[in-house]
Amino acid sequence: MPPPSPTLRRRRIAAELRRLREERGLTLDHAARELGVARSTMSRIENAQVSVRLSDLRTLLELYGVHSDEAASLVQAARDARLRGWWHAYSDVLPSWHEVYVGLEQEASEICVFEVALVPNLLQTADYARAVLRAELPGAPATEIERRTEVRMKRQHEEGRSALRVVLDEAAVRRVVGGPAVMRAQLERLVAGAEAPELTVQVVPFGAGAHPSMIGSFSILAFPEPVDPPVVYVESLTGSLHVEGDDTEVYARTFRALQAAALPAAESLELIREAAKAM
Repeated sequence: MPPPSPTLRRRRIAAELRRLREERGLTLDHAARELGVARSTMSRIENAQVSVRLSDLRTLLELYGVHSDEAASLVQAARDARLRGWWHAYSDVLPSWHEVYVGLEQEASEICVFEVALVPNLLQTADYARAVLRAELPGAPATEIERRTEVRMKRQHEEGRSALRVVLDEAAVRRVVGGPAVMRAQLERLVAGAEAPELTVQVVPFGAGAHPSMIGSFSILAFPEPVDPPVVYVESLTGSLHVEGDDTEVYARTFRALQAAALPAAESLELIREAAKAM
């Protein structure tokens, strides 16, 4: 099994530093003063938004009374967290907030995705992905579109999750992206992919009326180790939101409700087949 991605390591260190500080009854302001940094910087460290410097980590561990093997293990983990994942080679076309998501995606044991208008990135064909990217990035050079498409295709082969649960609004199936031929190939890919036991695809039909997430799409990432709690990822045009803690249960309940509102898997695949034939 490959080692955890740098993104996941950084998340674990952040959670451990927050746990240690709270166990000692220290405030975020207190820790920030010891480091000589702003409170906002300390908050970003504990939320895994930035990597902690090794010197700062040693200062915090001393403040929290952590010594010996435990301290050495955390320092080594911090060193490893500075390694670069394969996706960093595409930093010229990937925004930093999306790099974080890709790093987490690589480690997820299960990903639950709801999409309102698109086939999810992990199931897109290259031609469908190009058509989506051209629409999202009008005026972008062809080289950027190709590199972004390359990342999307690489994610489909690099990730090692055990399960992908997808619920689509019927709009994602009916909207013709890239022309009839491209869309037909995309729908056929969905059907073929769903033959694998690790993939489940369901469709919420138009006839179901209003459903629990008409406001937008989201993904829930679950990880194999209990030390890594689930993360909800919500993307916008200019950034993303990572939801953690108790709020993830709201999305989990919503996803279960979407699954209940959707057609069963077999009926969903039949709807997709019929849509492909109609192209």
